Parts: sequence; C-alpha cells; structure tokens
Amino acid sequence: MTRNGQSLVDVLVGTAIGVILISAAVIAIGPALNTSTQAERVQQASFLASGLLGNLVTWSNGNWHSILAVATGTSNEYFLITSSSPYMATSGIQTIAEATTSYWRYFYITDVYRDAAGNIVTSGGSYDPSTKKATVAYGWLGGPTSTVSEYLTRNQEQVYSQSDWSGGPATGTGAVTTTNFEFTSSTNINYSSPGSIQVETL
Repeated sequence: MTRNGQSLVDVLVGTAIGVILISAAVIAIGPALNTSTQAERVQQASFLASGLLGNLVTWSNGNWHSILAVATGTSNEYFLITSSSPYMATSGIQTIAEATTSYWRYFYITDVYRDAAGNIVTSGGSYDPSTKKATVAYGWLGGPTSTVSEYLTRNQEQVYSQSDWSGGPATGTGAVTTTNFEFTSSTNINYSSPGSIQVETL
C-alpha cells in the first residue's frame, strides 16, 4: 500500500516537473520565434524598398522628364506602376501582401542644390536640374518606418522634350540636342506662337 502511494507521488512529482520544464521551454522559444519573424519582415521590407529604388533608377534613366514631372517634397508620396511601359508614377502608398504580412512602400523626390565647388548642400547653393534625391519609405502594418535614399542623375537618358521653338531654325545641321529653343533648319515652318511649331504647307 505504501509502495503504491509512493509511486503515485513519484508520478505526480514527475508530471509537475515536466510541466515546469515544458512551460520554461515555451517561454524561451516564444521570443526566439518572434525575433525570427521580425527579422524576416525586416528582410522582406528591405527587399521591396530596394526593388522600388531600382525601378526609380531605371525610370529616370529612360526619361528624365518623368522625374521632372513629379512634384517634389516629402509630402508628395508616390509609387510606381510597373505593369505599363514606360513606368508610371501615381500618388499614394503601395501595399503588398506577402504571406501573413502587409507591407507598404512609397517614394518622394526632393530637389538638389550644389555649392560653388559642385558639392551637394542641404541649404543654400544653386539648384541642380540634372540631379534629384529619391527617398523610399517602407515598412509593414504595425511595424516601424524605414527609409533608403539615392541620388538620381541625368547622365544616360537620351529623350529630349522641347515646347518652346522661339529660337527659330538652328544655325547648324542635324537634330537639336540642347535647350536653345531652336529646331532643325527647314522651310514652311511657322513658330510665331510660343510653345508651338507648325508646318505651313506640304
């Protein structure tokens, strides 16, 4: 009888110890799993931000006028629609669902100013129309906000837009490639109205 009673006590003590050990393991594993989830979210959010920044570089290299058409300032939030060609910027914040997490990202463009030596400055200086600063803000719902930035420069884009032809026929030959308000020399061209060019007769 005593042996049976002692065995029951041993079982109860062993069960209690097992419960304590399991509880301790759960407490220890919980934060580790949470840390792993957070690390995965940080990595995925960073990946999505880098993708948007890379698309902005491609977009600006393709046609610098696309960047110039975007309103500058930190309050002007945009994302890129990449399903069209060329890309198109639209106002707002883009949300992307990945597994059980909703990520978000957007970009804004700010003007760049340089000092007399050509160095970028945060205040003062002269406006540089061939450089813009692109900043991508990103994160996930309920998570922190992070940003990554890159300077975009007009150094590869070959597209040229001109709407003022008041300079008249170019003095040289070939296509006009600088902003001098001229057009390739031709005949029967009416450029008397600012911002327009018209063929008089064919």
